[in-house]
Amino acid sequence: MAERRSLVARWWQDRAGYEWLVDVLEFHSALSWVKGMIGAGGLVMCLVTLLSMLSHIGPRNGVFEVGCWVIVGLTAVWPLRWWLLPWPSRAESLLWCVSADIAILFGALAAEHRVYGALVTTLLTAVGMCMILHGPRVLTMHIAWSLGSIVTLAVLLMADDAAHSGAAAGDGRLAVAMILIVVSVSVIGLPTVHFCQWLWRQHALLDPLTLLLNRRGLDYQLSQTFRPRETGPAYAAALDLDRFKVVNDTFGHPFGDEVLRLTAECLCAAAGPDAVLARTGGEEFVVVGRLRDEPVAVIGERLRRAVESIPDLPMLVTASVGAVLAPIADMRNPILLQQILRRSDDAMYDAKRAGGNVVVVAPTDRVSV
Repeated sequence: MAERRSLVARWWQDRAGYEWLVDVLEFHSALSWVKGMIGAGGLVMCLVTLLSMLSHIGPRNGVFEVGCWVIVGLTAVWPLRWWLLPWPSRAESLLWCVSADIAILFGALAAEHRVYGALVTTLLTAVGMCMILHGPRVLTMHIAWSLGSIVTLAVLLMADDAAHSGAAAGDGRLAVAMILIVVSVSVIGLPTVHFCQWLWRQHALLDPLTLLLNRRGLDYQLSQTFRPRETGPAYAAALDLDRFKVVNDTFGHPFGDEVLRLTAECLCAAAGPDAVLARTGGEEFVVVGRLRDEPVAVIGERLRRAVESIPDLPMLVTASVGAVLAPIADMRNPILLQQILRRSDDAMYDAKRAGGNVVVVAPTDRVSV
């Protein structure tokens, strides 16, 4: 139970890799296709609004009619924006989603027939799929909006007359059914989809043997770890187990796998709870964290000793450690981050050339592009 609560808490704290997702789409040459589909969704909403206005159960009065024409104009701009311009920033994406939420509720209230208005609110689910990209907290606010929208429609249906909504007017059972439909889709469905997508993403970013991050997971996690306005020094340490082939050749690969798992556990204990750890290769590990009261050389030495002190092994296992100091601001820059990791890797190879089981700290000059 405690583990389940911890998992849900981690999901709730997730800041959602909006920019990371854009990078993934671009890497797989799928950005233009997704933009085209999102733009097409706006065009469909434009046609829905236009056809609703021209139907026999169009806007209730002149004010709603004017508002619906405004919505037609905005939804006509939506596909042009997505098809012709670059992918929007996080802030612009949120602005479009919030505008769509407001427009859909207005269109639902404008419909003369309240049941059709309730049908219009199902379009909020499409907006919710976009809100998933912004994390569980933003998604929760959207769900609250969706639930409030359908409750409003249900109350209005109860107060409506047969001249507008026919036999459905005043039907409490139908009003409750309308609310439950939205509950099943938005309140239950959307969070479940988002949670499963988040869990799948977390699983894909893990090394299956040690349960540390893999290289892709390291890149993603570092983009989330350091806050935008956070300052101060940080460090990166690259570790490579010395003569690990001898371990595999002497005791077999299952034993080698167990050594890697024990190494991961010892590094986690030595690095501390707020450090980011990854297994980036066969016997290669990376540790990144904030530098507090200790010099980077002391942290590197603690990591080296943690590997050297793994208990109950039939042979001594050691590691070469390369460490580098860098500003936290550089850790948030993808280009500088790769240079920092490369410098720690170079320092680690210097340690191996020095005979292994030593720590080499790279020069502390600021990394430049």
